[in-house]
Amino acid sequence: MLPGEVDDCYVGLFKTWGLHSIVDGASVTRGSGAKCSEERIWKILTLPNIRMFLWRAVSSALAVAERLKSGGLGVEITCKLCQGGTETINHVFFQCPTATRTWSDVGIALPIASLQCSLEDNLSFAFDIMEDKSRPQTLVRTVPWVLWLIWKNINSIMYAETQIYQEKLLRDMIEEVEQWFMLNNAAPRDTVERPCLQNCDRWLPPEEGLIKCNIHANWRSTALHSGIAWIARDQAGNVSHHARDAITHAPNRMVAEIRYVIWSLTSLSDIGVTKVIIASDYNEVLKEKFAMVAFEGETITANGIARDIAKSVFRDGRFQSCLALGGPSWLHDRLAREKN
Repeated sequence: MLPGEVDDCYVGLFKTWGLHSIVDGASVTRGSGAKCSEERIWKILTLPNIRMFLWRAVSSALAVAERLKSGGLGVEITCKLCQGGTETINHVFFQCPTATRTWSDVGIALPIASLQCSLEDNLSFAFDIMEDKSRPQTLVRTVPWVLWLIWKNINSIMYAETQIYQEKLLRDMIEEVEQWFMLNNAAPRDTVERPCLQNCDRWLPPEEGLIKCNIHANWRSTALHSGIAWIARDQAGNVSHHARDAITHAPNRMVAEIRYVIWSLTSLSDIGVTKVIIASDYNEVLKEKFAMVAFEGETITANGIARDIAKSVFRDGRFQSCLALGGPSWLHDRLAREKN
């Protein structure tokens, strides 16, 4: 690592400019309620950008007047739409008459106590609706989009000076929700992850037409070596192929696990397997590091920013490893556009 031109100093963890504030301390000690809500967000079936938007809401990282004021900007904190309260994240989504009217038009009645409840409590109410099996599925699915609609509508009125009929906004939102679930064929996450297999102590066959490939890495910490193997079987339990190998320079078990997943997929592709279920006990490793891990497919356009950062390595000669807060300065405009 090359030495920098700035002297060593203590910096705040949550600020790119290095200063620590009371807000930073509060963000560390927000309590279990916010942490619980954050964990629930990553399991919500919705667009990735809406999921990130919800995470920003729970983390108090949305640009409402109260947040801007606490960051040192001299802004008026009264809600510009209703003039009846402080423009907090909680007020914008659950207490402003514009927001409560949107919830009502969708068919969700906010509890009277929401006016006195905290942001965590009100968000928990919204998240609970998404898990309420007694409500119509079409209603339950719209909740993330309702929050997103409220936020976009307020920004459109305040900054773009554009106001669209509420009926059209709701109609477009419902159509978008239906299209997303139809295109993604989104089933509840518990169904996708097949929890029944996690509690079964015997091997179970795949569905007809699929190959089930069990994989494992036997990591040895002393030598940083790992023995890796996979075995593929069909619905009748007949073995089609198996493979084994040794890998080196795996500093921990998680690295070994990820490398052998790539190795097994490459091997299966080489022998012409096109429909496969990868079965492993590496969930234990992931749970040690993460509260939740999910993989999503993106189009080339939707994944454009990550692709451009990767291309810059060769294009601009950026061969030094880098891990930094925030995004690259040369992509700030595109990142800002994608947030909306």
